[in-house]
Amino acid sequence: MAERLLTVVIPTYNEAPNIAVLIGRLSAALQGVPHEILVADDDSPDRTWEIAQKLSASRENVRVLRRTSNRGLYPAVVEAFAAASGRCLAVLDADLQHDERILPAMLKALLEGRDLVVGSRHAEGGGIENWNAARKLLSLAGNVLVGWVLGRPVRDPLSGFFMIDRRAYEDIAPKLRPRGFKILMDILRCLPPEARISEVGYVFKPRQAGESKLGAKVAADFLLTLWEAAAHRLFGR
Repeated sequence: MAERLLTVVIPTYNEAPNIAVLIGRLSAALQGVPHEILVADDDSPDRTWEIAQKLSASRENVRVLRRTSNRGLYPAVVEAFAAASGRCLAVLDADLQHDERILPAMLKALLEGRDLVVGSRHAEGGGIENWNAARKLLSLAGNVLVGWVLGRPVRDPLSGFFMIDRRAYEDIAPKLRPRGFKILMDILRCLPPEARISEVGYVFKPRQAGESKLGAKVAADFLLTLWEAAAHRLFGR
């Protein structure tokens, strides 16, 4: 498989209304960038994987992983990264809430020497559309808490939108604990203190179609990951 500059991973489950739209937007945003789009689908009942496979027939840079075991967003990303051909590895959701137009700026920062670039709702130029003040404050407070626990000056450590250098990822991959949704938080936990990290602001949009995957299990996984990070920082374990 020929190496590309960038692999964009889209983990999906029941995103049939959105996947073709997102692939079209990614292709427009990444014109001139040697890239592939890798859809990692958890055998969606709405056949998201089938729509992506049909698109891949006419787009040689689109590939599909149809996953039938070890399901979950984090395991899907780990499997996709292992199958990726890109020198740089990006992740964004299929719900059209992340702004794919900042991918070139993220890639530029990575090529200039960063190990990790975060698509950030709380960095300069970032924001959240259609959230009230209380919800925005809660989000900001949660990110500040997680940033403190991780010991990282990152304003949006709970973002689901990021890009990482392949070598930096492979160095930490054995330490990762693939569960739940908060992949970035685990990556930040495992990166060495000297890792070079930056953020690119974007405006987080409301979901237009489909349903949120957040629930009690996701919340429990998040709290467990947060506790493990806190224990590591406070007690060295």
